Amino acid sequence: MRNFIIIIISLSCSFQAFPQLFETSIKELEKAELTVTYSLDFQRDSLNPERIGHDDMVLFIGKDISEFLSYYSYFNDIEMQKIYTQSQFQEWLNKRPTVAKFQYKIYKNYPTGKITCTDHVIPDSYKYEEDFKLFNWQLSADTATIRGYHVQKATTSFGGRDWIAWFAPELPYNDGPYKFNGLPGLIVKVYDTRNHYVFEMTSIEKAQEGTLITMREKQYIETTKLNFFKAEDAFRDDIVNRAREAGASSDDQQLAARNMARRNNPIELIRK
Repeated sequence: MRNFIIIIISLSCSFQAFPQLFETSIKELEKAELTVTYSLDFQRDSLNPERIGHDDMVLFIGKDISEFLSYYSYFNDIEMQKIYTQSQFQEWLNKRPTVAKFQYKIYKNYPTGKITCTDHVIPDSYKYEEDFKLFNWQLSADTATIRGYHVQKATTSFGGRDWIAWFAPELPYNDGPYKFNGLPGLIVKVYDTRNHYVFEMTSIEKAQEGTLITMREKQYIETTKLNFFKAEDAFRDDIVNRAREAGASSDDQQLAARNMARRNNPIELIRK
């Protein structure tokens, strides 16, 4: 029986979707000056603390704009730029590429003063904006050393969770993983108080020559964050019908339903 990831691949990367995947252009936003990688450990199922997922994430920081996404989304985007035919696409699928656990791409200060988030709910791509200044940070006198950097503690509430961040004043970048920003130093580690989502920096280096912050230009559904969450939740609630329409067997439909039921703990809990 195919696992849940294979079902999602079959839904999101069907041959019928091939033209839409590749008949798009890449918009270059800015040259990346810095590459910061983060590990993300997360608990998808709020009822199962033993089941911890992992994804590798990357933050590209430019002069004015930054982009945050899964490393595997970034890697697969590069690989897809080498694909020109459906047979090449089939060959790539046959290699069973690592699928990003999270499909979002977050652009900070793009446009100026805003955060732009792109994401995907099969079969559509969505785009929404938020204000750049999302966080009301409370600075603490507490300090520590993380990854060799002297860091200071800050706390905030966001998305229905209370968060603790450790930022490095010696790294003068007003940025961090996910949507987090607004501290006087790069966020080295940030986690919610229940440890359901834990981001920790694993490396920081000058971006390789030619690394660009880009956005794929396609037919996004432009919406609000809460309306995107409604679409995401509706897909989750209708997964059996979606799997049936995609040609999944009865067993795979039920497998998809069971796995989707375990995905009950999004990073932002406020959905309405």
